[in-house]
Amino acid sequence: NLYLCLNEKIMKKIFYLLIILSFATIFSQQKTIIKPVLNPLIGYELSIKTENLVGKTIKLSIYNGNYKTVYRIDSVTVNKNLETVTFKQKQNVISTIYQLSITGKPNKTDIFIGNGDKISFKLNDDNIETINTENLLNKAFFEYQKKQNGEEKTAFLVNLQKKFPQNKALKIFNLFEIRKTAKLTNNQSLADFRNLMLKDIDVNDKAISLMPNAYSFLNNFFTSGEINSENYKAGIDLFFKNQTCTNNNFKFYTNWVFKNVDLLQTRNINDVPDYFFNKYINTNTCITKSKDFYDASLKKVQSYSKNPVGSILTNFELQTIESKPFIYSDFPKEKINIVVFYDPLCSHCITEIPKITQEISNLEKETQLKVGKIAILNVFNKTHWEDFVKKNQLENWMNVTYKDGDTKTQEKLDVFSNPNYFILDKNGRILLKTYNLSYIKNYLTQ
Repeated sequence: NLYLCLNEKIMKKIFYLLIILSFATIFSQQKTIIKPVLNPLIGYELSIKTENLVGKTIKLSIYNGNYKTVYRIDSVTVNKNLETVTFKQKQNVISTIYQLSITGKPNKTDIFIGNGDKISFKLNDDNIETINTENLLNKAFFEYQKKQNGEEKTAFLVNLQKKFPQNKALKIFNLFEIRKTAKLTNNQSLADFRNLMLKDIDVNDKAISLMPNAYSFLNNFFTSGEINSENYKAGIDLFFKNQTCTNNNFKFYTNWVFKNVDLLQTRNINDVPDYFFNKYINTNTCITKSKDFYDASLKKVQSYSKNPVGSILTNFELQTIESKPFIYSDFPKEKINIVVFYDPLCSHCITEIPKITQEISNLEKETQLKVGKIAILNVFNKTHWEDFVKKNQLENWMNVTYKDGDTKTQEKLDVFSNPNYFILDKNGRILLKTYNLSYIKNYLTQ
């Protein structure tokens, strides 16, 4: 009996010990459960302490290669005096330069934003250029923006980059600012100059396409030296070396090249688009992985072979806004003529067309010379046509569109995007296939 009693006590101790070990195991497992933690280096939070801004809307935008092209990514309206408004982004962002502005006001201010940034600003009136902060980088960058262009401003930017050497966006902006105005010297080959232009620049950095001075840098890279087909192709080969359409900025660069070729149509580089397309876009990688981009690029390249610069625009028939027949060959052509293609619902058309009509009107008054003006409704829906003509000073233009059911004329003219432009001489010869006021002005005053 004594043996059984001792054995029972031992069994109870073992039982209690097992229970304690089981609980310890359970709790230890609970402690090792890893809960997801938000990365503090993702996104940003900007707070702006405002004063005297009730009813004003502050916008946060990004650039797309130049100072003229911005896209609003966020906005906030101030509802009361002394209100602190915030811009928050919880997702990963590209560290680059962003733009702050106030709706209805012309002034703008640039700021650097990176992942994990939490920056406070103060703004006491509706002039965004008076904004201030204790953030060291942006405080100095505000000072930089207020300086007059010149050597002092450049030196200030170089020193700023030295103070913040780890900021990649600042480095790119700094290099672009310096190199966008770099000059090819007499004892320097174009190839050496271009290699120096690319030194220390990662062309695949995503921040490049969001830089406001990227276009200026690219323009200097491709157009320094004599502008001819051979030099331009050599620039393409150097710049696009080891790039494919899967690279970060390939589509951005391609878009710029096509725009630049459009502007340089009078420089006899019409074979450049074919060369560029066949060597760098017409590949299995682009066809299989970026089919839409490939198709759009092919269509763009084909547009250079239809109605090329230097050719006579072939005759076509349309109908006027009064539904009367219009034959292009009967249109009385002036020394210089402009044909505008537009869509009333196209955002770029809504922005650009009124500027163009005003510029042409001012130019005619300034030179006392008349410009031949044709405005073609380049869509088949006429619902908004008359309103658009009235709102955008197009009443004294020849307003025409395609006949009902006619799709062949648009294919013949090969203009499917809006807005688009042909600049013609008095014989109907195509001088440019883009809008360029300075070119029109120079041609009129020759």
